[in-house]
Amino acid sequence: MEISCCLCLEGTRIILEDEIGGEDEGSSYKCCRGDVHVKRACFYVSISALVVCIFSTICMFFGVYTVNLWLDIFLIVANTVVAILMMIGLYYDKAALLVPFIVSEIAQCVCFFILANYVLYYTIVFRRQKFYQKFGEFPKLLSSFISNQMLMVISIYLGIVICIGAIWAATKCYHYLRQKAEGIYPDSGERCMWE
Repeated sequence: MEISCCLCLEGTRIILEDEIGGEDEGSSYKCCRGDVHVKRACFYVSISALVVCIFSTICMFFGVYTVNLWLDIFLIVANTVVAILMMIGLYYDKAALLVPFIVSEIAQCVCFFILANYVLYYTIVFRRQKFYQKFGEFPKLLSSFISNQMLMVISIYLGIVICIGAIWAATKCYHYLRQKAEGIYPDSGERCMWE
């Protein structure tokens, strides 16, 4: 987007005009240092969401689930539906079909952030009580502090960071598709998942 400044001598006003001359290499609808269009990034996000759903389903068949079996089943089904909706929205250039993915990812980030902080708080409180009971065993306590709970908290925080990147790409693609529907960006006429 190029901003030009014009100075009018009548009443000495400064007018800022936006000139959108189509999409170029320096577009705001690119990510990964301007190498990937946000529509393609959204496609990658939806594919990775489906891969995670398949992986979670396989893990469930082996008896491994995160918090609760029914919660995992609900999350797998919900994530599969919103990822497929996002792919349909990318194909048909419908920005509204990206909204369920954005909303569900934000809700999941908030819930998992609360869960991680809850586990972190009670892990620290429990370890501190153990430390006061066994003051002489500090190295043993330190090694037990980096436990399964801490690894779970770290992995949840890492997942939240990755999820924020996916939300960012989907939101930028949503704005791009809305502007494309308004006619700001030319339509090539071909249907595709990415640009």
